[in-house]
Amino acid sequence: MKSILKKVAGVAVAAVLALGMFSCSNGIDYPVKQTVATPEFSVESGAVNSGTSVTISCATGDAKIYYTTDGSEPTAANTEYTAAISITEAVTVKAIAVKDGMNNSAVASVSYTIYTPKYSVGDFVLKNGTILSKDKTPESGTVAAVIVRADTSTKTALGVGIVHKKSGLAWCTESATGFETKISALVGDETSGYMDGSDGWEILKEACSDAASNPENYPAWNYSLTYAKNNGLTGDLATGWYLPTVAELYTIYQNKTAVDESLSKAGGSTFDNYNYWSCCQYPSNYDRARVLFFYNGSMGSNSKDINFNYVCSVRAFN
Repeated sequence: MKSILKKVAGVAVAAVLALGMFSCSNGIDYPVKQTVATPEFSVESGAVNSGTSVTISCATGDAKIYYTTDGSEPTAANTEYTAAISITEAVTVKAIAVKDGMNNSAVASVSYTIYTPKYSVGDFVLKNGTILSKDKTPESGTVAAVIVRADTSTKTALGVGIVHKKSGLAWCTESATGFETKISALVGDETSGYMDGSDGWEILKEACSDAASNPENYPAWNYSLTYAKNNGLTGDLATGWYLPTVAELYTIYQNKTAVDESLSKAGGSTFDNYNYWSCCQYPSNYDRARVLFFYNGSMGSNSKDINFNYVCSVRAFN
């Protein structure tokens, strides 16, 4: 057992660290005063979205946490932490944990700034890669996409191509391997499951042996694969287009008024009240795929070989 011998006023003291006790030569044991665990913040320092909720916790049971938001060192005389803190401006939060009979914890500190989005819903992404405000009217033929989801501190912006296919594209043909294949990785709805479709084609190719060699067996998917080429998009805009998930379509539905207004300004296709294919698989009937109904935002499904649903292509924008 590790111990430290000290001379204090002529008395030999053994601090028995493993037991947390001082053992003196007079036979009396004295407890070592422990230190409260340092508080922890649920969100690390950095740029956050306005309204981000931050919680503070301490691993020491029954310890009380006190904090400041003006950069000063906290003490037990400051505000006691009882509920999550909402971050709405640049701020430094410092916290200390206190418990009777123990040493106060070390001070924990985080600093936040408010994230400023690069894009707003309805903004135009021009074919030359520049951004045009939704409040402007773009020149004819210059728009590649309209932003349907603004960027945040944790997500990139999402844009939709302005040209939609209004009919004639099945999710896949009846002869395609994927027509009755269970593709669990593509199961998703408006708020859960498979939500970011950017790797959907890779998932489909892994599940369906004919996808890579015969993409025409998957018409709705192939529309997105060839979207840039068929619409004269080059440079960075030549890649990254994909068939959206139900969740991504639902995001468009939630912002439909602003999105359709900008699509109309750009001379593009509007969502109106039409039905759109998603890339998502129906969870139990493997010959069906998910559809979003833009007249009310509800989710449905159709046989994968049905060709009367609309198709759009989306892309992330950094």
